[in-house]
Amino acid sequence: MRGNEPMSPCNGDNNLAPGDVVAGLEPSELVEIRRVAPFGNKTLVEGVGLQSHRLVKRPLAAEELAGLVKVRGQQHTFDGDAQLFLLGAEAERIRIAHQFDPLFAVNSSIVDPLPHQVEAVYRYLLPLPRIRFLLADDTGAGKTIMTGLLIKELLFRGVIQKILVITPGGLTKQWAEEELQEKFGLHARLVNRASFEAEPGQFSRYEEGIFVTSIDFLARNEGCLKAASETQWDLVVVDEAHKLSAYEYGTKLEESERYKAVKALARQTDHLLFLTATPHRGRKDTFRRLLLLLDEDLFQKDEHVADRVREQAAPYGAADEEDFEDERPITKARNRFFLRRLKEEMVDWDGQPLFKPRHTKTIGYDLTPEEKILYDEVTRYVRSMRKEARAKKNRNVELTLMVMQRRLASSLYAITRTLENRLRALEEVLSILRDPSRSDAEKKRLLRGTPDPSDPQDITEYEDLTEEERERIDQRIFRQVLTDDPDKIEEERDEVERLFRLAKSLEHHTEAKFAELLAVLDSSDVIRDEDEKLLIFTEHRDTLESLARRLEAKGYTVATIHGGMDVESRKQAQRQFRTRAKIMVATDAAGEGINLQFCRYLINWDIPWNPNRLEQRMGRIHRYGQAGDVWVYNLVAQNTREGAVLQKVLSKLDVMREQMGSDRVYDVIDEWLEDVPLVRLIAERKSAKTDRGASQSLSPREDVHTANVCAGPEDPSASYQTSSQWVGTATPRWVARGDVRLSSDHREQSGDGVRTRIGGGRYVPRLENDTKKVFP
Repeated sequence: MRGNEPMSPCNGDNNLAPGDVVAGLEPSELVEIRRVAPFGNKTLVEGVGLQSHRLVKRPLAAEELAGLVKVRGQQHTFDGDAQLFLLGAEAERIRIAHQFDPLFAVNSSIVDPLPHQVEAVYRYLLPLPRIRFLLADDTGAGKTIMTGLLIKELLFRGVIQKILVITPGGLTKQWAEEELQEKFGLHARLVNRASFEAEPGQFSRYEEGIFVTSIDFLARNEGCLKAASETQWDLVVVDEAHKLSAYEYGTKLEESERYKAVKALARQTDHLLFLTATPHRGRKDTFRRLLLLLDEDLFQKDEHVADRVREQAAPYGAADEEDFEDERPITKARNRFFLRRLKEEMVDWDGQPLFKPRHTKTIGYDLTPEEKILYDEVTRYVRSMRKEARAKKNRNVELTLMVMQRRLASSLYAITRTLENRLRALEEVLSILRDPSRSDAEKKRLLRGTPDPSDPQDITEYEDLTEEERERIDQRIFRQVLTDDPDKIEEERDEVERLFRLAKSLEHHTEAKFAELLAVLDSSDVIRDEDEKLLIFTEHRDTLESLARRLEAKGYTVATIHGGMDVESRKQAQRQFRTRAKIMVATDAAGEGINLQFCRYLINWDIPWNPNRLEQRMGRIHRYGQAGDVWVYNLVAQNTREGAVLQKVLSKLDVMREQMGSDRVYDVIDEWLEDVPLVRLIAERKSAKTDRGASQSLSPREDVHTANVCAGPEDPSASYQTSSQWVGTATPRWVARGDVRLSSDHREQSGDGVRTRIGGGRYVPRLENDTKKVFP
């Protein structure tokens, strides 16, 4: 730098000489001038890029030449602005810091990283030259933190510029503000209906940036999906990826709108990351179709899925001759597509258990005689009509009857409302059929409606829908009938009216299930203890409203969350539950993205047919930060079809075990207890409550065998997994060295710091004094 003019414009060729360093000749770097010569009516400027060392030749007009900025002249001294020089040096140091600090994103973010999070990002994901990965860690493991670390590391390395994050509708704001902005300092544009209509070309307009949108808005808004699918993305992240449904029925393939949307985007991105705590839904075809979005070639058959998911690392210490210093190439790395670790495996940096134990109990009870009569009568009607609907291949009527059966098992209020809705629908159908002013074609159009290919094929697909989607479908299909004959419909109407009156007569009847719950609340210390709270999950909003109303009538403070509430209302209910309410009653709308680890008791009032929903529910309280053992109770009427539902759930768990290669699947139904009152069980757990202490090892979930899905057999000679293909930079020293061996202790000293063992003999670095950090 020279004197008081460290940077000056070049007003003519006389001001530019060989040896000068200028900005503006190349867009991305400074250029040292080698030659300046006339070139017709222009001036030919030749130079060499300071970083790329590439020869640059530009014929410049007078105004272009004047636009160059001389950064340093041929003759220079060291009397420039020292403060500016220091800022420039610091900026350069931060720009290349990731090459020297292996955990740079961790050290430059407001997060408390855990060993399993560091392992997933720096051992599994970053070494991949092309990330097409399903991250399926247990609920509460911090998958959003892992994603933020990955995005930040790839941004630092210059590997990615344009990122799309797709989340459930209720989590977009949380992702943009709480996760990316607050924890990682990454600004994200929130894309919803209002912002997209105001700026429909934003995906293509911005060359770089992070966009966050909801899966339902993307799938249902044709303009947004078209714009997104025509954009080339560097990274696409899909949160709660289990919502991408595709089903095979023989040679017929049914893909949900969500699945189709992500399928279109999968072809437009280099890197694709799926996040879900419940990747398998008990169907092989659905799991394989999800993995096909990651790679269309490797997952064509079910046996390929099982092989790829179970694929493990080659034994360490058995390097090929071409491997340098025992490095394993990425082709032999740990599973390149799938990672799932349960809470039992996760430890802190001192090797202590990270999560408290979780205990699940399934409680059997009997309906009262009055309830059993209603149950039998409605079940008889449902079975009779379902048989006829199946014979006539009327999918909507059959689904309507299945929904009625599910609500029958939920609560008296829910089945009463359902019968009332069906009765009202049948009366409307009769009025249409008996209206002489309507033509036959108009009657058929009004009754049958417009077929929607996105409608669920069966009750399994119906269970996979969101609460809002189920309510919308209910309104449309409840008017479906099996015949156009008014006399037959009148017969059904009379039968439904009889059942409705029978249900209505039990309006003030104390349900057996509610009596079981009251026994807990009245006779145990679960609610009386100042610090204890209770979370109750139900499938249906009708049941939620009835349950909350009856509990409040008993003097309990109750908060509720359901699918009809917006994001702010749900957060307000969450705050109310934390600060004032002792009980929260929620539908599955609270099963995702809401953290309630200040509560440790959960009752599943209804048992969903999809076991993933149970795992999502339990993940609300069994997560990082939970201070006590978690107790989960499933209420099941023994003399109803819910007993058959349990068998269905268990059969799905068996399918999951088969394909995922482990017994450690969602241990949601681990005991069937008959004639044991819920109050006694909780009272026993309450009296047995002890402080396990920080040094006690985590016991496995009760009666569930644990085995590592993704880790191979322990090898005493195993060393830290490495890869010479570390994305964007040379392999850091602590990764390149394969000198760590297992020991009986949780920590082992080495030249680079302390490495902490993660369950199964895996290590991650714990940087100490010898590792220089970018920030003091």
